[in-house]
Amino acid sequence: MRYSVDLALSGFYLRHKRAHALLVRDFVSWLRVEFLGTAASTGVLAALADGPRTVDDLAAALDVRDPGLLGSLLAVGESVGELRVDRPGRWRLAGVRARALVDPAVDGLAALPEEAVAYGTDVYRSLGERLAGAPAGDYLATHGEVVARTSRVAEPIFGPLLADVVRSCQPSRVLDVGCGSGVNLRHVAGASDSATGVGIDLDAGVVDLARRNLTTWGLDGRFAAHRADVRSLPDDLAGPWDLVLLMQNIYYFDGDGRTGLLRALRELAPAGTVVVATAVAGTGDPAAAHLDLVLRSTVGNAPLPTVPELSADLAAAGFASVEARRLAPWQPLRAFVAR
Repeated sequence: MRYSVDLALSGFYLRHKRAHALLVRDFVSWLRVEFLGTAASTGVLAALADGPRTVDDLAAALDVRDPGLLGSLLAVGESVGELRVDRPGRWRLAGVRARALVDPAVDGLAALPEEAVAYGTDVYRSLGERLAGAPAGDYLATHGEVVARTSRVAEPIFGPLLADVVRSCQPSRVLDVGCGSGVNLRHVAGASDSATGVGIDLDAGVVDLARRNLTTWGLDGRFAAHRADVRSLPDDLAGPWDLVLLMQNIYYFDGDGRTGLLRALRELAPAGTVVVATAVAGTGDPAAAHLDLVLRSTVGNAPLPTVPELSADLAAAGFASVEARRLAPWQPLRAFVAR
């Protein structure tokens, strides 16, 4: 009993006891993200989506050479409430996050912790070196596909935007610049039975992802995906287009590159509409602050723009009308509808 009293008193007199408790809670939250990202990228979650499995079953299915290490990973998942093991030693999905991450309809959710583990963690780990002058990392060459998948987290916000724009301008031909997963073209198709279009991206793996998705969605007869650079398009993609989309990728262009890009978009849709959608700086949003740090740490990227900066850039590129839209309360995403 004396031990319990001493323990209670030590907790009562602990310096910064509230911070202590909060940091312990934050550590568990971090651990959950690390587990989910790793279990998703290694195929563990997908394997368990088919039903309960023993460690040996999982090891055989995933070609794991160290079942003990796999068992430790599963134990982490159990400790944070995402997995459960029954008496015969069969592991199953248990947490609401783990069960959602294996649903292909919300692929961006699975990609979010995957990107955090593979990309974001390294940015923070390398930040001290970069503050001291080390060069930025070339992350997009390695993580382009998972970044494209992660961008679908914003789909509930951007989907209604695209539907509204398409119904308003009734485009026949649509160009999606930096098409990522192809999901923007899916929303165009949902708002128009007649629109056709093309998505372009520089990353061959991302283009393959978009093509697979368009086929899965039954849209490959109306929409295509090609590997191409918007700054040097082949003649068959040079327009004119009725609607040009630049969704969540303006920050891959900076300085003169951004100005040149926006002028190119104006030329591609001389009588049409251009939609630029992005997170913006200056909102105080944690996700936007994190994205800005990641962008500044990655080769070829630019910091997040502010609303006045991007509005001015679009006006300088020759757009006569620029409408900045706030898409939802308490979030940093903005759309700029330019004509």
